Amino acid sequence: MSSILPGVATSSPPIPDIIVGFNEEAVADAGIAALASCSELFVHGDQLVTIVTNVTFVPDADVGVTIPGVLPAFRIERLPVPRLRELLSRSARWLVPKSDDPTEHVVSRVPQWVVSGIAARRNWLGLRPLTGLVTTPVLRPDGTILATPGYDPATGLYLAPHANHRRVPENPTRADARAAVETLFEVVTHVPFATSADRAAWLAMVLTPLARFAVGPATPLCIIEDAMWSQWSEEVITDLAAIVSAAPPAAIDADGLLPSPRRLFDALRANGEPVARITNGSARSAIIWRRIYESLQRTRATSGVVCFATVTRPVRDVELARMALTTRCDGRHGDVPLLGDAPRAHLLTAALVILRAYQVAGCPDMQMPRWPGFERWSQVVRAAVVWSGLPDPVMAFATVPVTTNATDATIADLVAGWSELVRDFPGGCSARQALDGLSRAPKATYPRLRAAVAVFAPGPLDDRGTADRLGRCLRRYCNAQHEGQALVLAGSGNQGNRWTVRSAAPSASES
Repeated sequence: MSSILPGVATSSPPIPDIIVGFNEEAVADAGIAALASCSELFVHGDQLVTIVTNVTFVPDADVGVTIPGVLPAFRIERLPVPRLRELLSRSARWLVPKSDDPTEHVVSRVPQWVVSGIAARRNWLGLRPLTGLVTTPVLRPDGTILATPGYDPATGLYLAPHANHRRVPENPTRADARAAVETLFEVVTHVPFATSADRAAWLAMVLTPLARFAVGPATPLCIIEDAMWSQWSEEVITDLAAIVSAAPPAAIDADGLLPSPRRLFDALRANGEPVARITNGSARSAIIWRRIYESLQRTRATSGVVCFATVTRPVRDVELARMALTTRCDGRHGDVPLLGDAPRAHLLTAALVILRAYQVAGCPDMQMPRWPGFERWSQVVRAAVVWSGLPDPVMAFATVPVTTNATDATIADLVAGWSELVRDFPGGCSARQALDGLSRAPKATYPRLRAAVAVFAPGPLDDRGTADRLGRCLRRYCNAQHEGQALVLAGSGNQGNRWTVRSAAPSASES
């Protein structure tokens, strides 16, 4: 464990004397006051923590500057109780009364009950609060740039850079911001964005991790939509993370997000990770993504981390569109977008210039439609993109065909997914047979039917209750249509009702 951190002075004032008396609370309060001089001690949430060396990080050669040696990486760790005792002994001189003369005192070791009492508290008044660990300069809530390594009292952030970074101008202009936009767009010239709004949405995704502490926990889920899946969508996220952190994005499996996402994101925040890529979810329905996002927001798990995901089908759910920032390609996959020789430090500075220039200009009102729940993000990131001369990035999903509610999207999943499954059941299949088929098939198959079952009939696939719920759902949506196909009753027997999908009869207006 390293006790010397970058940007922290090693000198310390004279230590106080603490007399150990019968008022244990007062003695513990005096110990906490003495700990305020410890440069390595912080309060993070309801824990005493310290920042320690994690691993040796060797940055890429394209950071754009000469690096004098290797910069270490750091992480936030809970302070071990033995280390707390050491810091208490270093921060004060502990005195106990003599047994034969209570008016005289002798130097003593730190009493164990003092250590235990301080460690058990959840509030340590006077110790420095630690909001988070960051590895690159970021935008502060007051519109300035945090660029000095070490602890920042104004925000509670600790900057432990993975690489040396270029200085961001103190007062960039609108012309500087527009030049920075062009610099960033140079690295995605081969990306086949569907519209100019989609390109603006990509830029907003670049800016969001750098403004995450200025925005707060309400940041949108960033979705890369690639209906004809290719390496393009994965590389967009990888390159974007490299711009804002000089490292690949952290990966989190989508299956681990619904039950308990907080622990996963606690580990990311401890390492100062700005970006998380949600994997194993590209073919999931829009409503499942909405449930994942609601779970993250409900637990406030993603505070300090921006989530990215790839979907291989249109985001048709209007409710998800209200929670996600989406950028799309038009299916013409060109060359895979690689940063190549572009200096990452130069690109990072360009992104920060855009954010800072808008703040210097006084944050003029860009007259954008309100995005409920993301007002602060719109004021900091979205408005900066529009002010720089680009379309509104939130309008990227405005041209996506959406249904009127989330249930309609799931009905479409049910009809389309059932049509895939019944190819092996010429006479139709029952709810029980469908669930058995999903159990036997690889998890990557029948994504749409699995998504519909997860919504309409949640539960273990081999459970009778799940089959009953699915059966009721099939009866409820009998004759439901999607893209010219209808869910119909094929027959009944000992195994219950059998369902299939057939071409829908034309409506009266079509005949």
